[in-house]
Amino acid sequence: MEKVLISRNSVLFFIATIVLLLLVYYSRQVFLVSILGIGLGVLINPILTFLRRKLHLPRALSSILVLVAFIAIFSVVVWSMYYLLNDQISSLSSRWPTIKASTEGLVAKLFKQFPWLQEQVMNFDFTSYLKYSASGLVKGLSTSVMAISGLIFALVIGLYTAVNGKEYFDKTIEAFYPKYREKAVRVLEHSAQVIRAWFKAQLIDMVIIGVLTAVGLWIVGVEYWAIFGLLTGVLAIIPYVGIIIVVIIACLITLASDPSQIPWILLVFAVTQQLEGDVILPMVMKGGADLPVVPLLIFMLFLGTFFGILGVFMAPALLAVLRVVYIDVYLPIIERKRQREV
Repeated sequence: MEKVLISRNSVLFFIATIVLLLLVYYSRQVFLVSILGIGLGVLINPILTFLRRKLHLPRALSSILVLVAFIAIFSVVVWSMYYLLNDQISSLSSRWPTIKASTEGLVAKLFKQFPWLQEQVMNFDFTSYLKYSASGLVKGLSTSVMAISGLIFALVIGLYTAVNGKEYFDKTIEAFYPKYREKAVRVLEHSAQVIRAWFKAQLIDMVIIGVLTAVGLWIVGVEYWAIFGLLTGVLAIIPYVGIIIVVIIACLITLASDPSQIPWILLVFAVTQQLEGDVILPMVMKGGADLPVVPLLIFMLFLGTFFGILGVFMAPALLAVLRVVYIDVYLPIIERKRQREV
């Protein structure tokens, strides 16, 4: 048998990788906040650069203006959502026992010919499952104080990263061997460009598809049109699976209250999803990060397990960066080895 030689550098690299993964795991909340903050800094940096060039404002003052604008926009969005959803959420909460009982009755009739399946479904406590799923999904953000504190720290890190972006960038490049620095500059700049392109495209897509779905459901007279529209926009970040979840939720709730609306709901979602796939996504994703669906879903599941709901929403941006590293770093190395072997 041919002996496989393992170099000392390979062993050290393997050990360093294991240690790094352990550190990330045991300090995952700090890691999550830090990555989120750096990502926000990458997104904010072009805005500060624009304000400095066009208005000749210092970067520190520009960062304050950006922070004020962010708080104002966030407040307007939250107030608007509250205005639209308050009545619908109150109505849904008050009617939930009736909807739950009606749904169980419909399920019992549907599976009447399959007693064993009916027994399993009837014994399934949907409310407890939702509570358990939600608690698992938001682990690491178990209290509102922790969540708000984490987001505030991420925002502070993002502002400092944006203000001193060039300094941090130069120091990061200095950590590489001189012969790799030029390549590192290209990879980091490409990663930042991809993150900005993905965020812009994803935000536009979420807003458009959420509004279109809400308006469509409102036109056909669906009672909880705003809730379903908001869910569609938020879960649009999860390809295919997100929209399936929304359709199931919308159909179950409407089935218990007004079954005649089910065909209209399916029609609205079919039309909006067709528009998203054929018109919206090709337009907003042009020049952006077009991520493969299966790896993205697996990566979302992996990060959601370790980091909770924020991990799910951060997964596409992180996968986009890993894709850049794979294309710009790993593939050229493999190609050079192949050429040497030939």
